[in-house]
Amino acid sequence: MPKAIRKYKPTPGLRAKRIPLLQNGATIAEDMGFQQMLDYTIKKKGGKPEQYIDLMNSIAYHETGAQQRMKPDAIQLVTKDGKLQPIGAGRGMFMFEVGDDMGGVTAVNRTVKELKDAGLAVPSWLNTLYAQKSVDFSKLTADQQRFLFLGNYLQHPKANFSKYVNGELSSEDFWFNYHQAGGADVERERRLSWQESEAERKKIKPKKP
Repeated sequence: MPKAIRKYKPTPGLRAKRIPLLQNGATIAEDMGFQQMLDYTIKKKGGKPEQYIDLMNSIAYHETGAQQRMKPDAIQLVTKDGKLQPIGAGRGMFMFEVGDDMGGVTAVNRTVKELKDAGLAVPSWLNTLYAQKSVDFSKLTADQQRFLFLGNYLQHPKANFSKYVNGELSSEDFWFNYHQAGGADVERERRLSWQESEAERKKIKPKKP
């Protein structure tokens, strides 16, 4: 599950602007969608759409686990009273954590900052999330979660999509270094688990939610 950071505090009175869309000169609507966010990410960091889709699918496939593969409404399963129960903090396809100052809020804050820094209008649904102290990703659509995934890592202090799309960094390294919260003490175990998930994913192509 992703790590959380301190909240981004917006500049009072700052308003997002419309800018030309990247390739065809059209303007970006206020409620830009996932495809437009993906186009923007590629314009900024390079790569091809399928590279980003594959990275997101890899992480979502692994994070949601065998019982909830690729489900947008997935909730982290925790063992309680001898059985797995959906009561954990991790939520949605990428298991961003719900709660004050947790990963869900961090992803929202980073995405809003990225859009405002670029002069892009913040979608209305994202503005609604931005006003919340806790964000539950399992309540969002699959494309909203993907939108926030991209925004989160565009503003991540260490992650760089360019290194991934250029082949300098594998999806496994991207996930271990920047998404999951464990350290060196769990690295071997976590990487083996990831590799098992990837082997399964490549045998059975996951359905798009």
